[in-house]
Amino acid sequence: MVAAFFIPVAFMGWKTVIIGSECTVSLTLNRMKITIGNQYQNIPLTDLNTVIFSHDKTVITIPVLSKLVENNICVIICNSKNDPIGIFQPFNNHSLVFKQLNKQINWKVTRKKHLWKHIVEQKIQSELDILKLLDIRDENAIMLKTYRDSVYNDDQTNREAVSARLYFSILFGKEFTREEPTAVNYALNYGYKIIASYISKCIAARGLLTQLGIHHIGESNPFNLTYDFIEPFRSIVDAWVYLYIQETFTVTHKKELIDILLAKVSVDGKWLRLSFAIEKIIDSYIAYLNEGTESSPLLELTQGIQLYGEE
Repeated sequence: MVAAFFIPVAFMGWKTVIIGSECTVSLTLNRMKITIGNQYQNIPLTDLNTVIFSHDKTVITIPVLSKLVENNICVIICNSKNDPIGIFQPFNNHSLVFKQLNKQINWKVTRKKHLWKHIVEQKIQSELDILKLLDIRDENAIMLKTYRDSVYNDDQTNREAVSARLYFSILFGKEFTREEPTAVNYALNYGYKIIASYISKCIAARGLLTQLGIHHIGESNPFNLTYDFIEPFRSIVDAWVYLYIQETFTVTHKKELIDILLAKVSVDGKWLRLSFAIEKIIDSYIAYLNEGTESSPLLELTQGIQLYGEE
């Protein structure tokens, strides 16, 4: 029996595998082989959704890395502190990649601005939902509703940033800022990276470039579109951090936070894994930008968040 050097998180044949010890990861018969000394375990690539390499002495062979990327399996690399610092993406993993990319390049400015307005409104509503779900009552919360109802196309008055500052002060205290090196901020950043990595995978799988955003346009940011689409989902991480992080953010916390993609949330009255909810909502954004549907699935966080393993 192989020692517990990785943590599999399984759901309907899909697994997130964390490689957290010194070992060798190679390819054998379309399976990922994890070897420590004379012991090994094989995992079929068809079972994998995400692989997180979080040990700086892990040896990864080129063939297994190539197969993981070719199969659109999200590969996340962590630094020596177990913090995600990058992901691998395939160049072409969509059968009509040129057609999809051409559409993306030609998305109308008016639609991009209107969608960003909608995303900001969704984000602020998610913030309100989380405060209600956690039963946090503050007289300043009424301002969040005001911000939500006064977002212009392309969020010209920057309601997204203003509401975020107010929301964090209500959630974590008036002295809280996102810039300080605290356990809460480390946990928030870690959780956001996990969700951003999955969103990047979804974007690439649809033949689009993460670099071409609808609002974020940083020339040195390879994930502009990812960080456009992530906004309504951030508050799910916020709620987890509020409940479980105080003075420290440990390796155990990181392993638990990775399960956030397997949490269940309500979308249009149906309970979905967060990973499926992300795909459903992203598809609606892309359909709108491609001049398709005008409607967007509603993320209903006031119905609750069922963490993985809960009944």
